Amino acid sequence: MEGNVNWIPLGILGLIVVIWATKFLTAIRLKQKLKKAWDGAPFFRKKDTEESLIDSLTYPAKGRTIDSQVDDQTWHDLALDAVFDQLNYTQSSLGAEALYQKMRLLEFQPQDQLHDLEAFFEEHPDLRLKVQVIFNQLGKKNHNMARSIVANPGKHYAGLPLYLALACLPIVCLFAIPFEPVGAITLLVISVVFNIVFSSLRNWSNKIRLDNVSYLVRIFASAERLSDLALPQQEELKQAVKPFKKTRILASVLQSPTGTSEMEIVLLYLNVLFLLPQIAQVYIYNQVKAHQKEAQKLLDLLGEMEVAISLLRHKRDLEVVCQPVFTETGGIEGETLYHPLLSNPIANDVHFQKNMVISGDNASGKSTYLKTVAINAILAQGLGFAYGEKLALPYGHVLTAMDVSDDIEVGDSYFITESKAILRMIQHLKKPGFHYFFIDELFKGTNTIERIGSGLGIVRWLAVQNCLYMISSHDIELVAASGEVNDNYHFDSRYVDGKIVFDYQIKPGSAVTKNAVNTLESLHYPEEITQTAKDLIDQYEETGHWSLKEIKKE
Repeated sequence: MEGNVNWIPLGILGLIVVIWATKFLTAIRLKQKLKKAWDGAPFFRKKDTEESLIDSLTYPAKGRTIDSQVDDQTWHDLALDAVFDQLNYTQSSLGAEALYQKMRLLEFQPQDQLHDLEAFFEEHPDLRLKVQVIFNQLGKKNHNMARSIVANPGKHYAGLPLYLALACLPIVCLFAIPFEPVGAITLLVISVVFNIVFSSLRNWSNKIRLDNVSYLVRIFASAERLSDLALPQQEELKQAVKPFKKTRILASVLQSPTGTSEMEIVLLYLNVLFLLPQIAQVYIYNQVKAHQKEAQKLLDLLGEMEVAISLLRHKRDLEVVCQPVFTETGGIEGETLYHPLLSNPIANDVHFQKNMVISGDNASGKSTYLKTVAINAILAQGLGFAYGEKLALPYGHVLTAMDVSDDIEVGDSYFITESKAILRMIQHLKKPGFHYFFIDELFKGTNTIERIGSGLGIVRWLAVQNCLYMISSHDIELVAASGEVNDNYHFDSRYVDGKIVFDYQIKPGSAVTKNAVNTLESLHYPEEITQTAKDLIDQYEETGHWSLKEIKKE
Protein backbone atom coordinates (compact mmCIF):
# COMPACT_ATOMS: atom_id res chain seq x y z
CA MET A 1 0.00 0.00 0.00
CA GLU A 2 2.83 2.33 0.87
CA GLY A 3 4.33 1.83 -2.62
CA ASN A 4 1.02 2.68 -4.28
CA VAL A 5 0.36 5.83 -2.30
CA ASN A 6 3.76 7.18 -3.29
CA TRP A 7 2.43 7.45 -6.81
CA ILE A 8 -0.27 9.94 -5.79
CA PRO A 9 1.98 13.05 -5.88
CA LEU A 10 3.33 11.88 -9.23
CA GLY A 11 -0.22 11.46 -10.50
CA ILE A 12 -1.04 15.00 -9.47
CA LEU A 13 2.08 16.25 -11.23
CA GLY A 14 1.08 14.33 -14.35
CA LEU A 15 -2.38 15.88 -14.26
CA ILE A 16 -0.84 19.34 -14.06
CA VAL A 17 1.35 18.58 -17.09
CA VAL A 18 -1.69 17.33 -19.08
CA ILE A 19 -3.68 20.46 -18.19
CA TRP A 20 -0.80 22.73 -19.20
CA ALA A 21 -0.22 20.87 -22.50
CA THR A 22 -3.92 20.96 -23.37
CA LYS A 23 -4.11 24.70 -22.71
CA PHE A 24 -0.96 25.26 -24.79
CA LEU A 25 -2.36 23.37 -27.79
CA THR A 26 -5.72 25.12 -27.44
CA ALA A 27 -3.96 28.52 -27.48
CA ILE A 28 -2.11 27.58 -30.70
CA ARG A 29 -5.36 26.58 -32.42
CA LEU A 30 -7.01 29.79 -31.22
CA LYS A 31 -4.16 31.93 -32.53
CA GLN A 32 -4.47 30.30 -35.96
CA LYS A 33 -8.21 30.96 -36.05
CA LEU A 34 -7.80 34.62 -35.09
CA LYS A 35 -5.01 35.13 -37.62
CA LYS A 36 -7.22 33.71 -40.35
CA ALA A 37 -10.22 35.78 -39.22
CA TRP A 38 -8.26 39.05 -39.51
CA ASP A 39 -8.56 38.79 -43.28
CA GLY A 40 -11.91 37.01 -43.34
CA ALA A 41 -15.17 36.71 -41.44
CA PRO A 42 -15.20 37.66 -37.73
CA PHE A 43 -14.57 34.87 -35.26
CA PHE A 44 -16.77 34.81 -32.16
CA ARG A 45 -17.58 32.37 -29.45
CA LYS A 46 -20.97 33.97 -29.03
CA LYS A 47 -22.64 37.33 -29.41
CA ASP A 48 -23.45 39.78 -26.63
CA THR A 49 -27.19 40.39 -26.31
CA GLU A 50 -28.44 43.94 -26.70
CA GLU A 51 -30.10 43.71 -23.26
CA SER A 52 -26.69 43.01 -21.72
CA LEU A 53 -25.07 45.86 -23.65
CA ILE A 54 -27.80 48.27 -22.57
CA ASP A 55 -27.17 47.27 -18.94
CA SER A 56 -23.56 48.37 -19.33
CA LEU A 57 -24.70 51.96 -20.03
CA THR A 58 -25.60 52.24 -16.34
CA TYR A 59 -21.93 52.05 -15.38
CA PRO A 60 -19.78 54.25 -17.62
CA ALA A 61 -16.18 54.94 -16.68
CA LYS A 62 -15.97 56.72 -13.34
CA GLY A 63 -14.98 60.34 -13.82
CA ARG A 64 -15.77 60.21 -17.53
CA THR A 65 -17.76 63.21 -18.76
CA ILE A 66 -20.81 62.15 -20.74
CA ASP A 67 -21.76 65.15 -22.89
CA SER A 68 -24.56 63.47 -24.85
CA GLN A 69 -26.44 60.18 -24.98
CA VAL A 70 -27.89 58.67 -28.16
CA ASP A 71 -31.46 57.92 -27.09
CA ASP A 72 -33.51 54.84 -27.97
CA GLN A 73 -35.54 56.57 -30.70
CA THR A 74 -32.42 57.75 -32.54
CA TRP A 75 -30.70 54.37 -32.06
CA HIS A 76 -33.75 52.64 -33.58
CA ASP A 77 -34.31 55.17 -36.39
CA LEU A 78 -30.74 54.85 -37.65
CA ALA A 79 -30.52 51.06 -37.18
CA LEU A 80 -27.42 51.66 -35.09
CA ASP A 81 -27.68 48.15 -33.68
CA ALA A 82 -26.85 46.89 -37.18
CA VAL A 83 -24.02 49.43 -37.47
CA PHE A 84 -22.70 48.20 -34.11
CA ASP A 85 -22.77 44.59 -35.35
CA GLN A 86 -20.84 45.64 -38.44
CA LEU A 87 -18.19 47.40 -36.34
CA ASN A 88 -17.98 44.74 -33.65
CA TYR A 89 -14.94 42.48 -33.97
CA THR A 90 -14.41 42.34 -30.21
CA GLN A 91 -13.53 39.00 -28.62
CA SER A 92 -14.72 39.81 -25.09
CA SER A 93 -17.84 41.24 -23.51
CA LEU A 94 -15.68 43.91 -21.88
CA GLY A 95 -14.63 45.12 -25.35
CA ALA A 96 -18.16 44.91 -26.77
CA GLU A 97 -19.50 46.95 -23.84
CA ALA A 98 -16.80 49.58 -24.35
CA LEU A 99 -17.65 49.84 -28.06
CA TYR A 100 -21.37 50.10 -27.30
CA GLN A 101 -20.76 52.81 -24.69
CA LYS A 102 -18.65 54.84 -27.12
CA MET A 103 -21.47 54.74 -29.69
CA ARG A 104 -24.17 55.80 -27.23
CA LEU A 105 -22.42 57.88 -24.55
CA LEU A 106 -20.66 60.67 -26.43
CA GLU A 107 -17.83 62.82 -25.17
CA PHE A 108 -17.29 66.15 -26.89
CA GLN A 109 -13.54 65.73 -27.19
CA PRO A 110 -11.13 64.19 -29.72
CA GLN A 111 -10.47 60.43 -29.65
CA ASP A 112 -6.68 60.84 -29.76
CA GLN A 113 -5.87 57.81 -27.59
CA LEU A 114 -8.08 55.59 -29.73
CA HIS A 115 -6.37 56.78 -32.92
CA ASP A 116 -2.92 56.22 -31.40
CA LEU A 117 -3.85 52.67 -30.40
CA GLU A 118 -5.18 51.89 -33.87
CA ALA A 119 -1.94 53.13 -35.43
CA PHE A 120 0.14 51.10 -32.95
CA PHE A 121 -1.71 47.83 -33.63
CA GLU A 122 -1.52 48.40 -37.37
CA GLU A 123 2.27 48.74 -37.09
CA HIS A 124 2.62 45.77 -34.70
CA PRO A 125 0.46 42.87 -36.02
CA ASP A 126 2.21 40.26 -33.85
CA LEU A 127 1.44 42.15 -30.65
CA ARG A 128 -2.11 42.78 -31.86
CA LEU A 129 -2.62 39.03 -32.33
CA LYS A 130 -1.31 38.29 -28.83
CA VAL A 131 -3.73 40.85 -27.42
CA GLN A 132 -6.62 39.31 -29.38
CA VAL A 133 -5.80 35.88 -27.98
CA ILE A 134 -5.95 37.22 -24.43
CA PHE A 135 -9.30 38.93 -25.06
CA ASN A 136 -10.68 35.81 -26.72
CA GLN A 137 -9.70 33.75 -23.68
CA LEU A 138 -11.40 36.34 -21.49
CA GLY A 139 -14.45 35.61 -23.60
CA LYS A 140 -18.09 36.62 -23.66
CA LYS A 141 -20.49 36.70 -20.76
CA ASN A 142 -23.86 38.45 -20.90
CA HIS A 143 -24.85 40.49 -17.84
CA ASN A 144 -21.39 39.83 -16.38
CA MET A 145 -21.77 42.68 -13.85
CA ALA A 146 -18.03 43.45 -13.83
CA ARG A 147 -18.67 47.19 -14.21
CA SER A 148 -21.37 47.04 -11.54
CA ILE A 149 -19.06 45.36 -9.00
CA VAL A 150 -16.31 47.91 -9.63
CA ALA A 151 -18.77 50.81 -9.34
CA ASN A 152 -20.40 49.39 -6.16
CA PRO A 153 -18.12 46.84 -4.44
CA GLY A 154 -20.21 46.88 -1.26
CA LYS A 155 -19.04 46.07 2.27
CA HIS A 156 -15.84 44.35 3.44
CA TYR A 157 -16.23 40.54 3.46
CA ALA A 158 -14.75 38.26 6.14
CA GLY A 159 -14.06 34.52 5.94
CA LEU A 160 -10.98 34.40 3.68
CA PRO A 161 -8.70 32.65 6.26
CA LEU A 162 -11.32 29.91 6.80
CA TYR A 163 -11.73 29.27 3.07
CA LEU A 164 -7.97 29.11 2.57
CA ALA A 165 -7.58 26.62 5.42
CA LEU A 166 -10.30 24.36 4.06
CA ALA A 167 -8.81 24.55 0.54
CA CYS A 168 -5.31 23.62 1.74
CA LEU A 169 -6.41 20.70 3.92
CA PRO A 170 -6.81 18.10 1.08
CA ILE A 171 -3.39 19.03 -0.30
CA VAL A 172 -1.73 18.66 3.12
CA CYS A 173 -3.40 15.27 3.54
CA LEU A 174 -2.05 14.05 0.19
CA PHE A 175 1.52 14.84 1.11
CA ALA A 176 1.04 13.31 4.59
CA ILE A 177 -0.04 9.91 3.22
CA PRO A 178 3.50 8.46 2.94
CA PHE A 179 4.10 9.24 6.61
CA GLU A 180 0.69 8.38 8.15
CA PRO A 181 -1.35 6.52 5.50
CA VAL A 182 -4.48 5.59 7.48
CA GLY A 183 -4.98 8.86 9.30
CA ALA A 184 -4.08 10.99 6.29
CA ILE A 185 -6.40 9.12 3.92
CA THR A 186 -9.25 9.26 6.45
CA LEU A 187 -8.78 12.99 6.91
CA LEU A 188 -8.46 13.42 3.13
CA VAL A 189 -11.82 11.75 2.51
CA ILE A 190 -13.48 13.79 5.25
CA SER A 191 -12.02 17.07 3.96
CA VAL A 192 -12.97 16.32 0.34
CA VAL A 193 -16.57 15.42 1.26
CA PHE A 194 -16.86 18.43 3.54
CA ASN A 195 -15.49 20.83 0.88
CA ILE A 196 -17.82 19.44 -1.79
CA VAL A 197 -20.88 19.77 0.46
CA PHE A 198 -19.79 23.17 1.80
CA SER A 199 -18.99 24.50 -1.69
CA SER A 200 -22.31 23.27 -3.09
CA LEU A 201 -24.25 24.91 -0.27
CA ARG A 202 -22.35 28.17 -0.64
CA ASN A 203 -22.76 28.10 -4.40
CA TRP A 204 -26.48 27.57 -4.00
CA SER A 205 -26.90 30.51 -1.62
CA ASN A 206 -24.45 32.86 -3.41
CA LYS A 207 -24.82 31.67 -6.99
CA ILE A 208 -25.39 35.07 -8.55
CA ARG A 209 -22.55 36.75 -6.66
CA LEU A 210 -20.15 33.90 -7.45
CA ASP A 211 -21.16 33.88 -11.10
CA ASN A 212 -20.63 37.62 -11.40
CA VAL A 213 -17.23 37.74 -9.73
CA SER A 214 -15.81 35.07 -12.04
CA TYR A 215 -15.74 37.39 -15.04
CA LEU A 216 -14.11 40.20 -13.09
CA VAL A 217 -11.43 37.77 -11.89
CA ARG A 218 -10.69 36.87 -15.51
CA ILE A 219 -10.53 40.56 -16.46
CA PHE A 220 -7.85 41.19 -13.83
CA ALA A 221 -5.91 38.12 -14.93
CA SER A 222 -6.12 39.27 -18.56
CA ALA A 223 -4.87 42.72 -17.52
CA GLU A 224 -1.84 41.14 -15.85
CA ARG A 225 -1.00 39.16 -18.99
CA LEU A 226 -1.39 42.30 -21.11
CA SER A 227 0.92 44.23 -18.77
CA ASP A 228 3.73 41.87 -19.81
CA LEU A 229 3.44 43.02 -23.45
CA ALA A 230 5.23 46.08 -24.87
CA LEU A 231 2.04 48.11 -25.33
CA PRO A 232 1.71 51.92 -25.20
CA GLN A 233 -0.18 51.64 -21.89
CA GLN A 234 2.17 49.06 -20.36
CA GLU A 235 3.21 51.20 -17.41
CA GLU A 236 -0.37 52.25 -16.67
CA LEU A 237 -1.45 48.60 -16.79
CA LYS A 238 1.36 47.50 -14.47
CA GLN A 239 0.47 50.13 -11.88
CA ALA A 240 -3.28 49.48 -12.03
CA VAL A 241 -2.99 45.68 -11.91
CA LYS A 242 -0.66 45.54 -8.88
CA PRO A 243 -3.42 45.14 -6.27
CA PHE A 244 -4.97 42.27 -8.26
CA LYS A 245 -1.93 40.19 -9.21
CA LYS A 246 -3.02 37.16 -7.15
CA THR A 247 -6.18 36.85 -9.22
CA ARG A 248 -4.22 35.19 -12.01
CA ILE A 249 -4.13 32.03 -9.91
CA LEU A 250 -7.93 31.99 -9.80
CA ALA A 251 -8.69 33.03 -13.37
CA SER A 252 -8.21 29.76 -15.26
CA VAL A 253 -10.36 27.71 -12.92
CA LEU A 254 -13.15 30.31 -12.87
CA GLN A 255 -13.37 30.49 -16.65
CA SER A 256 -16.83 29.67 -18.02
CA PRO A 257 -17.09 26.47 -20.10
CA THR A 258 -16.47 27.17 -23.78
CA GLY A 259 -16.23 23.72 -25.33
CA THR A 260 -12.76 24.47 -26.69
CA SER A 261 -10.78 22.61 -23.99
CA GLU A 262 -11.00 18.97 -22.96
CA MET A 263 -9.88 19.81 -19.41
CA GLU A 264 -12.80 22.08 -18.52
CA ILE A 265 -14.64 19.32 -16.63
CA VAL A 266 -11.52 18.73 -14.52
CA LEU A 267 -11.31 22.45 -13.71
CA LEU A 268 -14.94 22.47 -12.63
CA TYR A 269 -14.24 19.69 -10.10
CA LEU A 270 -11.17 21.53 -8.84
CA ASN A 271 -13.35 24.59 -8.25
CA VAL A 272 -15.63 22.63 -5.95
CA LEU A 273 -12.87 20.72 -4.16
CA PHE A 274 -10.70 23.72 -3.31
CA LEU A 275 -13.49 26.31 -2.73
CA LEU A 276 -12.00 28.55 -5.38
CA PRO A 277 -15.20 30.48 -6.20
CA GLN A 278 -15.69 31.37 -2.51
CA ILE A 279 -12.05 32.43 -2.14
CA ALA A 280 -12.28 34.52 -5.29
CA GLN A 281 -15.50 36.18 -4.19
CA VAL A 282 -14.17 37.37 -0.83
CA TYR A 283 -10.74 38.32 -2.16
CA ILE A 284 -12.01 40.23 -5.21
CA TYR A 285 -14.71 42.20 -3.40
CA ASN A 286 -12.27 43.24 -0.69
CA GLN A 287 -9.56 44.18 -3.17
CA VAL A 288 -11.93 46.16 -5.39
CA LYS A 289 -13.26 48.06 -2.40
CA ALA A 290 -9.73 48.93 -1.33
CA HIS A 291 -8.49 49.73 -4.86
CA GLN A 292 -11.58 50.92 -6.74
CA LYS A 293 -9.72 53.54 -8.77
CA GLU A 294 -7.22 50.99 -10.11
CA ALA A 295 -9.99 48.52 -10.94
CA GLN A 296 -11.87 51.13 -12.97
CA LYS A 297 -8.64 52.12 -14.73
CA LEU A 298 -8.14 48.51 -15.85
CA LEU A 299 -11.67 48.29 -17.27
CA ASP A 300 -11.11 51.53 -19.18
CA LEU A 301 -7.69 50.57 -20.55
CA LEU A 302 -8.73 47.10 -21.67
CA GLY A 303 -11.99 48.35 -23.19
CA GLU A 304 -10.23 51.09 -25.18
CA MET A 305 -7.63 48.60 -26.37
CA GLU A 306 -10.15 46.18 -27.80
CA VAL A 307 -12.26 48.94 -29.36
CA ALA A 308 -9.14 50.11 -31.22
CA ILE A 309 -8.48 46.60 -32.57
CA SER A 310 -12.13 46.19 -33.56
CA LEU A 311 -12.18 49.49 -35.49
CA LEU A 312 -8.86 48.71 -37.15
CA ARG A 313 -10.25 45.40 -38.39
CA HIS A 314 -13.46 47.04 -39.62
CA LYS A 315 -11.62 49.73 -41.57
CA ARG A 316 -9.65 47.09 -43.47
CA ASP A 317 -12.87 46.35 -45.40
CA LEU A 318 -13.50 50.01 -46.30
CA GLU A 319 -12.22 51.84 -49.36
CA VAL A 320 -13.10 55.32 -48.05
CA VAL A 321 -12.94 56.37 -44.41
CA CYS A 322 -11.73 59.56 -42.74
CA GLN A 323 -10.85 61.10 -39.42
CA PRO A 324 -13.20 64.04 -38.70
CA VAL A 325 -12.15 67.59 -37.97
CA PHE A 326 -14.02 69.35 -35.17
CA THR A 327 -14.73 73.06 -35.49
CA GLU A 328 -15.96 75.63 -33.01
CA THR A 329 -18.82 77.01 -35.12
CA GLY A 330 -20.75 76.33 -38.29
CA GLY A 331 -22.46 73.13 -39.31
CA ILE A 332 -21.58 69.83 -40.96
CA GLU A 333 -19.41 69.84 -44.07
CA GLY A 334 -18.64 66.53 -45.71
CA GLU A 335 -17.30 65.07 -48.95
CA THR A 336 -18.54 61.78 -50.41
CA LEU A 337 -20.31 60.63 -47.25
CA TYR A 338 -22.09 57.28 -47.58
CA HIS A 339 -24.37 54.97 -45.60
CA PRO A 340 -22.46 52.08 -43.96
CA LEU A 341 -25.29 49.52 -44.17
CA LEU A 342 -25.82 49.69 -47.94
CA SER A 343 -23.96 47.17 -50.09
CA ASN A 344 -23.47 49.64 -52.97
CA PRO A 345 -23.96 53.08 -51.43
CA ILE A 346 -24.09 56.29 -53.47
CA ALA A 347 -21.92 58.96 -51.87
CA ASN A 348 -23.05 62.56 -51.47
CA ASP A 349 -21.46 65.78 -50.33
CA VAL A 350 -22.98 67.54 -47.32
CA HIS A 351 -23.31 71.31 -46.83
CA PHE A 352 -25.33 71.41 -43.63
CA GLN A 353 -24.36 74.94 -42.59
CA LYS A 354 -27.95 76.18 -42.55
CA ASN A 355 -31.28 74.55 -41.82
CA MET A 356 -32.37 72.28 -44.67
CA VAL A 357 -35.67 70.98 -46.04
CA ILE A 358 -35.22 68.24 -48.61
CA SER A 359 -37.97 67.39 -51.08
CA GLY A 360 -38.10 64.86 -53.85
CA ASP A 361 -39.70 61.83 -55.39
CA ASN A 362 -40.59 58.65 -53.56
CA ALA A 363 -37.60 56.35 -52.97
CA SER A 364 -35.23 58.93 -54.46
CA GLY A 365 -32.86 58.96 -51.48
CA LYS A 366 -34.17 61.59 -49.02
CA SER A 367 -34.43 59.34 -45.96
CA THR A 368 -31.12 57.61 -46.71
CA TYR A 369 -29.40 60.99 -46.96
CA LEU A 370 -30.75 62.09 -43.56
CA LYS A 371 -29.61 58.81 -42.01
CA THR A 372 -26.19 59.03 -43.65
CA VAL A 373 -25.49 62.46 -42.18
CA ALA A 374 -26.87 61.53 -38.75
CA ILE A 375 -24.93 58.24 -38.49
CA ASN A 376 -21.68 59.89 -39.49
CA ALA A 377 -22.23 62.74 -37.01
CA ILE A 378 -22.62 60.19 -34.19
CA LEU A 379 -19.71 57.96 -35.18
CA ALA A 380 -17.43 60.96 -35.72
CA GLN A 381 -18.02 62.10 -32.14
CA GLY A 382 -18.14 58.66 -30.51
CA LEU A 383 -15.49 56.68 -32.40
CA GLY A 384 -13.47 59.36 -34.18
CA PHE A 385 -14.09 58.29 -37.78
CA ALA A 386 -16.63 58.77 -40.57
CA TYR A 387 -17.65 57.00 -43.77
CA GLY A 388 -16.44 59.46 -46.39
CA GLU A 389 -13.42 61.40 -47.66
CA LYS A 390 -13.83 64.43 -45.40
CA LEU A 391 -16.02 65.51 -42.50
CA ALA A 392 -15.91 68.66 -40.40
CA LEU A 393 -18.44 69.57 -37.71
CA PRO A 394 -18.86 71.13 -34.26
CA TYR A 395 -19.70 68.77 -31.40
CA GLY A 396 -23.43 68.46 -30.79
CA HIS A 397 -26.37 66.30 -29.73
CA VAL A 398 -27.93 64.19 -32.49
CA LEU A 399 -31.66 63.36 -32.35
CA THR A 400 -33.92 61.89 -35.03
CA ALA A 401 -37.63 61.35 -35.66
CA MET A 402 -37.94 58.95 -38.57
CA ASP A 403 -39.20 55.43 -38.02
CA VAL A 404 -42.14 56.15 -35.73
CA SER A 405 -45.31 54.08 -35.55
CA ASP A 406 -48.51 53.92 -33.55
CA ASP A 407 -48.25 52.43 -30.08
CA ILE A 408 -51.10 49.98 -29.57
CA GLU A 409 -50.14 49.13 -25.97
CA VAL A 410 -50.18 52.78 -24.87
CA GLY A 411 -53.07 53.66 -27.16
CA ASP A 412 -51.24 56.39 -29.10
CA SER A 413 -52.09 56.96 -32.74
CA TYR A 414 -49.40 57.45 -35.36
CA PHE A 415 -49.77 61.23 -35.14
CA ILE A 416 -49.53 61.22 -31.33
CA THR A 417 -46.38 59.05 -31.41
CA GLU A 418 -44.86 61.27 -34.09
CA SER A 419 -45.72 64.41 -32.14
CA LYS A 420 -44.10 63.00 -28.98
CA ALA A 421 -40.95 62.14 -30.92
CA ILE A 422 -40.62 65.75 -32.10
CA LEU A 423 -41.58 67.16 -28.68
CA ARG A 424 -38.65 65.31 -27.10
CA MET A 425 -36.38 67.24 -29.51
CA ILE A 426 -37.90 70.54 -28.41
CA GLN A 427 -37.46 69.61 -24.74
CA HIS A 428 -33.88 68.43 -25.33
CA LEU A 429 -32.93 71.98 -26.33
CA LYS A 430 -32.96 72.82 -22.62
CA LYS A 431 -29.71 70.86 -22.30
CA PRO A 432 -26.47 72.74 -22.92
CA GLY A 433 -24.72 72.35 -26.25
CA PHE A 434 -25.53 72.49 -29.94
CA HIS A 435 -28.17 70.20 -31.47
CA TYR A 436 -28.61 68.44 -34.83
CA PHE A 437 -32.19 67.37 -35.62
CA PHE A 438 -33.17 64.98 -38.43
CA ILE A 439 -36.89 64.58 -39.19
CA ASP A 440 -38.27 62.37 -41.95
CA GLU A 441 -41.65 63.74 -43.11
CA LEU A 442 -43.11 66.25 -40.67
CA PHE A 443 -46.50 65.21 -39.26
CA LYS A 444 -47.39 62.78 -42.04
CA GLY A 445 -49.97 61.24 -39.71
CA THR A 446 -52.52 64.04 -40.09
CA ASN A 447 -54.44 65.94 -42.79
CA THR A 448 -52.73 68.14 -45.37
CA ILE A 449 -53.77 71.56 -44.05
CA GLU A 450 -52.82 70.92 -40.43
CA ARG A 451 -49.67 69.03 -41.46
CA ILE A 452 -48.39 72.05 -43.40
CA GLY A 453 -49.48 74.55 -40.76
CA SER A 454 -47.96 72.60 -37.88
CA GLY A 455 -44.83 71.83 -39.90
CA LEU A 456 -44.26 75.49 -40.71
CA GLY A 457 -44.79 76.34 -37.05
CA ILE A 458 -42.07 73.85 -36.10
CA VAL A 459 -39.50 75.04 -38.66
CA ARG A 460 -40.08 78.69 -37.82
CA TRP A 461 -39.57 78.02 -34.10
CA LEU A 462 -36.52 75.77 -34.60
CA ALA A 463 -34.94 78.32 -36.97
CA VAL A 464 -34.11 80.62 -34.03
CA GLN A 465 -32.95 77.92 -31.59
CA ASN A 466 -29.43 76.62 -30.89
CA CYS A 467 -29.72 73.86 -33.48
CA LEU A 468 -29.68 72.87 -37.12
CA TYR A 469 -32.53 70.84 -38.60
CA MET A 470 -32.62 68.65 -41.67
CA ILE A 471 -36.17 67.72 -42.67
CA SER A 472 -37.51 65.73 -45.59
CA SER A 473 -40.97 66.44 -46.98
CA HIS A 474 -43.28 65.60 -49.89
CA ASP A 475 -45.42 68.69 -49.26
CA ILE A 476 -44.79 71.19 -52.05
CA GLU A 477 -46.45 74.01 -50.12
CA LEU A 478 -44.45 73.35 -46.96
CA VAL A 479 -41.20 73.22 -48.91
CA ALA A 480 -41.97 76.48 -50.71
CA ALA A 481 -43.07 78.38 -47.59
CA SER A 482 -40.20 77.12 -45.43
CA GLY A 483 -37.70 78.59 -47.90
CA GLU A 484 -37.87 81.84 -45.93
CA VAL A 485 -36.05 80.26 -42.94
CA ASN A 486 -34.03 77.40 -44.47
CA ASP A 487 -32.23 76.19 -47.60
CA ASN A 488 -34.07 73.84 -49.95
CA TYR A 489 -32.53 70.74 -51.54
CA HIS A 490 -34.04 67.89 -53.49
CA PHE A 491 -33.63 64.47 -55.06
CA ASP A 492 -35.27 63.62 -58.37
CA SER A 493 -35.84 60.81 -60.86
CA ARG A 494 -36.49 60.12 -64.54
CA TYR A 495 -39.19 57.97 -66.12
CA VAL A 496 -37.55 55.96 -68.90
CA ASP A 497 -39.25 53.19 -70.89
CA GLY A 498 -41.79 52.47 -68.19
CA LYS A 499 -39.17 52.43 -65.43
CA ILE A 500 -38.22 54.99 -62.79
CA VAL A 501 -34.51 55.76 -62.76
CA PHE A 502 -32.79 57.43 -59.79
CA ASP A 503 -29.32 58.93 -59.50
CA TYR A 504 -29.58 59.40 -55.68
CA GLN A 505 -27.67 62.70 -55.86
CA ILE A 506 -28.74 65.66 -53.75
CA LYS A 507 -29.26 68.93 -55.66
CA PRO A 508 -29.96 72.54 -54.57
CA GLY A 509 -33.47 73.93 -54.83
CA SER A 510 -36.93 72.40 -54.53
CA ALA A 511 -38.00 69.24 -56.32
CA VAL A 512 -39.22 69.72 -59.88
CA THR A 513 -40.29 66.15 -60.63
CA LYS A 514 -42.99 63.85 -59.24
CA ASN A 515 -43.03 60.08 -59.61
CA ALA A 516 -45.99 58.73 -57.64
CA VAL A 517 -48.20 58.18 -60.70
CA ASN A 518 -45.24 56.90 -62.70
CA THR A 519 -44.66 54.39 -59.91
CA LEU A 520 -48.26 53.17 -60.26
CA GLU A 521 -47.76 52.82 -63.99
CA SER A 522 -44.53 50.87 -63.54
CA LEU A 523 -46.47 48.50 -61.26
CA HIS A 524 -49.08 48.05 -64.03
CA TYR A 525 -52.02 49.72 -62.34
CA PRO A 526 -55.12 49.98 -64.59
CA GLU A 527 -54.71 52.82 -67.07
CA GLU A 528 -58.03 54.35 -66.03
CA ILE A 529 -56.65 54.91 -62.51
CA THR A 530 -53.34 56.42 -63.59
CA GLN A 531 -54.88 58.62 -66.26
CA THR A 532 -57.48 59.95 -63.82
CA ALA A 533 -54.71 60.70 -61.36
CA LYS A 534 -52.78 62.66 -64.00
CA ASP A 535 -55.86 64.67 -65.01
CA LEU A 536 -56.66 65.51 -61.40
CA ILE A 537 -53.10 66.66 -60.73
CA ASP A 538 -53.16 68.90 -63.84
CA GLN A 539 -56.50 70.29 -62.72
CA TYR A 540 -55.22 71.08 -59.24
CA GLU A 541 -52.09 72.78 -60.55
CA GLU A 542 -54.27 75.01 -62.79
CA THR A 543 -57.16 75.79 -60.42
CA GLY A 544 -55.84 75.11 -56.92
CA HIS A 545 -58.67 72.73 -56.02
CA TRP A 546 -59.67 69.07 -56.46
CA SER A 547 -62.90 67.92 -58.15
CA LEU A 548 -63.85 64.52 -59.56
CA LYS A 549 -66.91 66.05 -61.24
CA GLU A 550 -64.79 68.02 -63.70
CA ILE A 551 -62.91 64.92 -64.90
CA LYS A 552 -64.46 63.52 -68.04
CA LYS A 553 -64.84 59.78 -68.37
CA GLU A 554 -63.36 58.28 -71.52
